[in-house]
Amino acid sequence: MSGPGTSVAASRGLLAAVIGMGVLLAVGSLVLVGVLVHRISHPKPAAIAGLDAEPAALAVAAGNGGELVLGEPAGTHVSGMTREREGVLAVALTGGGGPDRVLLWDVQNRRIVGRLVMSPAVAQAVPAP
Repeated sequence: MSGPGTSVAASRGLLAAVIGMGVLLAVGSLVLVGVLVHRISHPKPAAIAGLDAEPAALAVAAGNGGELVLGEPAGTHVSGMTREREGVLAVALTGGGGPDRVLLWDVQNRRIVGRLVMSPAVAQAVPAP
């Protein structure tokens, strides 16, 4: 049954399949671009891990200025700050008679969500060769 009619029918079927796949590729690409544009223009707020944790020693001073007072000893200095995630600020503290430490500050909820205290390294005796 291989005649001139079957090759024309097979060519038309193949042409229809190629056109159909091309249309599917074009529609899929448009949907992908649409989803990307929507997600970029409507970002979800990032979930901050540890927000339900007990906040560290923090007192909000009375007043309209919204001044925040950390429970850190006198002589403590801020040695650096960096934004970690959406709404979280890492604050490196030194001095004050204690070890160096890093506070994770949730700016939106105005509280500390984590504290990393770096204790001095224990010196280990290394045997001489």
